[in-house]
Amino acid sequence: MGKRNVTDDGQGPAEARRAHGQDTCAAHPGTDGGRPSAPAAHAAAVFRAAGARDVLELGSGHGRDALYFAREGFAVRATCFSATGPERLRAAAVRQGVDGRVTAEAYDVRDPLPLPDDSVDAVFAHMPPATALSTGEIRALAGEVRRVLRPGGTFVHTVRHTGDAHGGGGIPHGGDSREHGGSAARFLPRDLADALAEGWTLDEVHAFEEGDPPRRLWRVTQSLPPVAAAPDITVDGTGLLCVTLLLRLRKQIDDAAPGTVVHVVATDPAAPLDLPAWCHMTGHDYLGPVPGERPVYALRLTAGAVATRPDAPWHPAGPQEAADGPRETPRRPGPRRSGAPSGTVPDR
Repeated sequence: MGKRNVTDDGQGPAEARRAHGQDTCAAHPGTDGGRPSAPAAHAAAVFRAAGARDVLELGSGHGRDALYFAREGFAVRATCFSATGPERLRAAAVRQGVDGRVTAEAYDVRDPLPLPDDSVDAVFAHMPPATALSTGEIRALAGEVRRVLRPGGTFVHTVRHTGDAHGGGGIPHGGDSREHGGSAARFLPRDLADALAEGWTLDEVHAFEEGDPPRRLWRVTQSLPPVAAAPDITVDGTGLLCVTLLLRLRKQIDDAAPGTVVHVVATDPAAPLDLPAWCHMTGHDYLGPVPGERPVYALRLTAGAVATRPDAPWHPAGPQEAADGPRETPRRPGPRRSGAPSGTVPDR
C-alpha cells in the first residue's frame, strides 16, 4: 500500500486542508453573514419542493449557507472540517435568532456520519466531497450520505472538475488532487461524478463558475427513489434469465396504463444491471430494489415510452430493426436514470 502524500510539515492533504480552514476561520471571524451561495439558494428551492424539513450540511465553514437554510425554516445539522467553525456558527445562530434550528459539530468527512440510517430529508455540500480525498474516500462518503438519507431524499453538492484552471497545476497529491496556496482539492472527472450517482436519480449536473479568479464547478442534484408503491402488476421471473424475463415483462405490461407500478421478481444476478438499463432505453421510471427477502425490483410505466419489439424487447420496435440485425440500442433523449449502465441491454 502506498504512503499518503504529505506536505513539508508532515501533514497529509486532508490534514493540511483542516489546518487551512481553521486559520481562515480565525482570520475572518465576521464572514458568517451575508447572502448564501448560489448552490444553497438552488438547494433550498429543491428541498422545499421535495417536502424536506431537515438538512444536513457537510462542510459548513463560516456557516452562511447553514444560517440561510435555518432562516428559510429548515432544521439544520451543520458539520465542519474545522474545529473552530461550529463554535462560530452556533454564536452566529444566536445572533440571528435561529439557534433553535441549528446544531453544529466538527466532523471529518473521511469518517462515518454520526447519524442513524434514514434520518434526514436532505443533504447539502458545497465542495467538501472533492476536498483532497481519494476515490475510495469519496465513494465511502457518498455511501454514507445515501445511508442517512430517507427514501426519496435529495442530495445537492458541488465539485470542482478537471476543466478547472487549477486542475492541472499546483502540487500534485495523487489522482486528480492538487494543492494551491496551502489548500488541497480534488478535481473530479465526469465519469466519476456519474459513478457516484449510480443507484440515484441524477436530476441535474449544472456547470457554473464561482469566485475570482473563477473556480469551475458542477452543481449536482440527485435523489433517492421513494419507497416503492404497492404494485399494480407483479412479474414473477424466478429462475429466469434476463432475456426470458424481459420477454415476460414486455408481454404483461403491453396494455398497462402510464403510472402503473410494476414489481419484477428477478433471481438472475444480471437483473440489477439489465432492468435499469432497459428502463433507461425505454424511458420507464426505474424505482429501484424493493426491501424484503425476495429480489424484487420496482418500475413505473411512463407516457411516451419507447415501444419495443415483442420478440426482442431489448430493441425498439420498428420496420428496419429485423433487417438491420443486432446493433447498439439508441438511447432515449432525456436525463440519465439512476443505476443505468453507460451501455445498453445486450443480447444474450
